[in-house]
Amino acid sequence: MKINLVVDYGLHASSLTLITQKIFLELGKLMNKQKSFTVAATMHSGAGIGDVNQHYDCISIPNMGGYNFPPNATTSSKNLFIGIVGIDEVVLGRKVFRSNKDWKRYKPIIETEVKKWKKHVEKINRVHTSTISDKQQIIDYLKVPEEKIDVIPYGVDHDIFKPAEDKIKATKKVCSKFYLKKTPYFVHISESNWARKNTIRLFEAFKKARSAGIPHNLIVIGRNHQLIHKKAQEISGIIMCGYVKEKDMIEIIQGADALLLPSIHEGFGLPLVEAMSCGVPSITSDVFSPPEIMKDAGLFADPYSVSDISEKIIKFAKNKKLQEDLSKHALERSQYFSWAKTAEKLLKLFQKNTENELDNDFDADYDSAAYRTLVTVCQIHPHLKNQTRQDLLEMNYAKIINWAVTVGLEDGYVKDYLIPLTKWLEEHYK
Repeated sequence: MKINLVVDYGLHASSLTLITQKIFLELGKLMNKQKSFTVAATMHSGAGIGDVNQHYDCISIPNMGGYNFPPNATTSSKNLFIGIVGIDEVVLGRKVFRSNKDWKRYKPIIETEVKKWKKHVEKINRVHTSTISDKQQIIDYLKVPEEKIDVIPYGVDHDIFKPAEDKIKATKKVCSKFYLKKTPYFVHISESNWARKNTIRLFEAFKKARSAGIPHNLIVIGRNHQLIHKKAQEISGIIMCGYVKEKDMIEIIQGADALLLPSIHEGFGLPLVEAMSCGVPSITSDVFSPPEIMKDAGLFADPYSVSDISEKIIKFAKNKKLQEDLSKHALERSQYFSWAKTAEKLLKLFQKNTENELDNDFDADYDSAAYRTLVTVCQIHPHLKNQTRQDLLEMNYAKIINWAVTVGLEDGYVKDYLIPLTKWLEEHYK
């Protein structure tokens, strides 16, 4: 079976990109181990309909973060698998948009796309989503038949996201980096779409909690709108650190007492799982996916109630025993999630629901998968030289290998896409 994993959909959204990378990596490991299928990463912006039908037995878009119906290049395949991360725009409408202006612009687009789902859903073989909550929303709003939907949770990298060896030292290190007094702190991970993340209500709740005497600061990670920065300046104890590298983000999470994420909607909530894997509980919302993801590893508040969010923050901050218990539960709960499990479940889904599985020569298919993945890597990196792209298109393997080994494997972003192909590289590089 030849699997085509689409990697360009939602490329610029960090969580969506991470989902694709991790699934591709784990499927690649399974490919090398089982030798019963191949998986190639491709961009559908450059793939024609005929190309899709000719080379693949199934097509997977694992990270559709929204309401858009799949690109036209994919709808001709009878074995099309769609992973939907969340449809908050459809479910909540104006509430997840920053302004009336944004909502007026996107409302007709959303309505058009929803009509496509209702009209053309039969073109999709299976839909998978990460939570039961999302499954019900897909049924209710996109009118996808329940029998077509599978729940496959996303994962977390436990080798990267893990508890600090010394919690006190970890906290002190972060405080020192941001020139803070050696006090405990919370962390909030936000984004440009602060409306969905409920950042303004969180800030007001934190302000009330500080007035009630809690000693904590609040470190905010992520690229945020200038309005959020202005609001933060009005409240003592909020530190806006903007975009940070993954290593720094992990250190901040490890040193935090809790993650504050009272979003009005979360599809899966990768930050929740990543924090749990570090032994850090969350104060999050009591609607949609967080209660399903967290279980007893956090506290839940009404995301529309500043008072309720504040009360939960105060309750947590003033109860050391509660903090310890929730931290223990968080670490235990995190073991339920792994990218390896996600990939294994997806592969079983593909194998069970692919009609035209073929018995082809594995080595030849593997070479083809390697070639197509390298082409994709070049396409998603416009800074790569045109000559390199041309070498790839002409299947000049000598130059392909030289580029992959000398350039690709040194690029942290590209590396994830090349890891599944290391055996191929080793064999051809000799």
